[in-house]
Amino acid sequence: MVSRELSAQIGTISVAFLVLLVAAYFDVGVGTGPAAVAVALLFNGLVFGGAHLYLALRGDDGMIPVEARWRYVAMLGGLLGGGVLVYGGDRTIAAVTLNTIGIAVMALAVSSYLVTETIASYRDTRAE
Repeated sequence: MVSRELSAQIGTISVAFLVLLVAAYFDVGVGTGPAAVAVALLFNGLVFGGAHLYLALRGDDGMIPVEARWRYVAMLGGLLGGGVLVYGGDRTIAAVTLNTIGIAVMALAVSSYLVTETIASYRDTRAE
């Protein structure tokens, strides 16, 4: 019997590869342009967070609590958003490049995720 989590992973990875196939068919995600970056971010978002998002929306907490799934999806959103800013390259906001802002957003997303997961894990051990 296939678990619900494995089914969700297989489904979202299938959708991610379907996105790649459609992008290749329409010649959208080829090269280094904005469309290619969007396809790459969508593909990675689906592969790494699609199943977590689906299971969190359903409220299923098989091996991972729903709150932890939401924290992971939020962190992944920060990483993908930072990836969009990193792609901005040499554009600046008040003498700071978007590349620098994107890296800061990504570092903030990962560090805040690590801190909140550490606090949640500590609270889980203290409840026993």
